[in-house]
Amino acid sequence: MSIAEQSKTLSLMMLAQRIILALAFLFLAIGETLHLNAFVQNGIDIGLPFSRILCTAAVIITFIAALFIMLGLFFRTSSVIMAAITLFSGFFFFAGSFNKVNIVGTLFALALLSGFIITGAGKWSLDSYLKKKREKENKRILFR
Repeated sequence: MSIAEQSKTLSLMMLAQRIILALAFLFLAIGETLHLNAFVQNGIDIGLPFSRILCTAAVIITFIAALFIMLGLFFRTSSVIMAAITLFSGFFFFAGSFNKVNIVGTLFALALLSGFIITGAGKWSLDSYLKKKREKENKRILFR
């Protein structure tokens, strides 16, 4: 396999990984939105301070950050924000929980998000497109 083919394959894999993880977070945000009162009540029950504000903000930020991750826009920043929300949720909502699925799901999401933070969005992302566009405009300005 040539380097160009490897590059296309890697770009496709990074795109697929971004979309799949973002869809998981979007489904989570939509589910929490549909049952927002229950989600907030869960926060109140575990003693989360300012539960209504924090839970609502977490749902909104999760939705927006997941869209940005899917599009590859502000990718590393969105990944850091999503990792912080995942860590926050895992700490408050799954602390002391014996449900291994929740703990493993949280750790798996953190592992993927940390990989995203390290590798970036890849070639097929809005960040990459905007970077190329800025570089092209800067070259035009320099050579005028």
